[in-house]
Amino acid sequence: MKKFYDRETEMALLKEIQRQAYDDYSRFIVLTGRRRVGKTSLVYRMMQETESEAPSLYFFVGRKTESVLVQSFAEEVRTKLEEFVPEGISTMRGLMQLLLEIGRRRHFTVFMDEFQEWDIVNSGVFSDIQELWDKYKKETNICLIVSGSIFRMMEKIFKDDGQPLFGRDDCTIRLMPFSTSTICEILGDYKPDYSSDDLLALWTITGGVARYIELLMNNGCTDVKKMIHFVCSSGDSFFANEGKSILIQEFGKQYGTYFSILGQIARGDVTQSEIEAATGMKSLGGQLKVLEENYGIIRKKRPIGSKEGSQNVRFEIQDNFFRFWFRYMYRYSDLIELQNMKALEQKINDDYTTFSGLALERWFRQKLTESCRYRRIGGWWMSGGKNAKGSQDDFEIDIVAETIDGDVEAYEVKRNAQKYNPARLAEKVAQMQRHNFQNKEIHMRGLSMDDMKRG
Repeated sequence: MKKFYDRETEMALLKEIQRQAYDDYSRFIVLTGRRRVGKTSLVYRMMQETESEAPSLYFFVGRKTESVLVQSFAEEVRTKLEEFVPEGISTMRGLMQLLLEIGRRRHFTVFMDEFQEWDIVNSGVFSDIQELWDKYKKETNICLIVSGSIFRMMEKIFKDDGQPLFGRDDCTIRLMPFSTSTICEILGDYKPDYSSDDLLALWTITGGVARYIELLMNNGCTDVKKMIHFVCSSGDSFFANEGKSILIQEFGKQYGTYFSILGQIARGDVTQSEIEAATGMKSLGGQLKVLEENYGIIRKKRPIGSKEGSQNVRFEIQDNFFRFWFRYMYRYSDLIELQNMKALEQKINDDYTTFSGLALERWFRQKLTESCRYRRIGGWWMSGGKNAKGSQDDFEIDIVAETIDGDVEAYEVKRNAQKYNPARLAEKVAQMQRHNFQNKEIHMRGLSMDDMKRG
């Protein structure tokens, strides 16, 4: 069995709820998270570790007819539970009722993967499961786990109060990409002498998503050049098509508009007016709201301390991989169409230093977040007046963080530590204190790639 990284908290929670299901009465777990983040691997691991206590069933909901799916699920029941399943059962309702009847006299786990696909195969399954679950839950000892990768659909199924399965789950777990410490651990296992450049490249390209890291590591791509070369290996490569294959499922027919918006945001933090000017589209507030609130792909950035209704708003793509994909694969799709991957690789290499510098700032924000020491973390910026040379003097601080105890820290992030200018940061902090934290001492520090491996 290959090494299994991280997920201690999620694994402990899964096992605890499984124990409750076996000892008390049935429990329903919903597992969500973006595609490739490791949901299936997590539940598989849990099932392997608990198989001595009770058997587990795995049902993958593919886009087949219901009867074909149920036939394969029934065979899983016969094999794993060694129970009789009549040949005539051809509906999920019939199979679910049989499982719940079995659950009256023995305990086991059922894992239904890509659960949202029932909406396409037969949406009536949701009502069937709700009816049967309400009837049998307190009389049975089944741990039912369902997972899904299409965020919009999973939210609709379980969070919309008009849907039959609203409120039926006992626990919802949202699986996130790997932490910065886990990314360090993985790269260290494959390349003990890795550099900060290697670490930053792995973070910049994958954002900690398990499947992307696995692909790079298994193919010996442990340094910057090899990672970029592998990503550009062919126009039909996994990475070239990944963004489109995931997001078209989310966005449906509206994907063209959303892709244009995300393509602009991937070039750097931008305002709504800048996006509208670049795309030639007007009144994009609704689409931006959908991308933020319905899909969680982008987020608003306001200067720390500004009010919620402040118009001083920038947008950024939250997911590192999507930032990378829109910055290069989407932007240079014409090169991919022509299979000119050598030119694409050169484009990425030419721009990599600038782009990875933005990712470095996100790395340190993530590390601060993971420390659980802070009540808020953000950035700060404002436009100043004309300076002595007659040019516009803008002020921006990369990271401003306020601890739970109320201490304030300001960080300037540079790839090269030698470029950190303490005097300039102090000047920016003085400007910020005119608006926020007036009576606070602010601790100032520079962060660079030299600090990536440190706690």
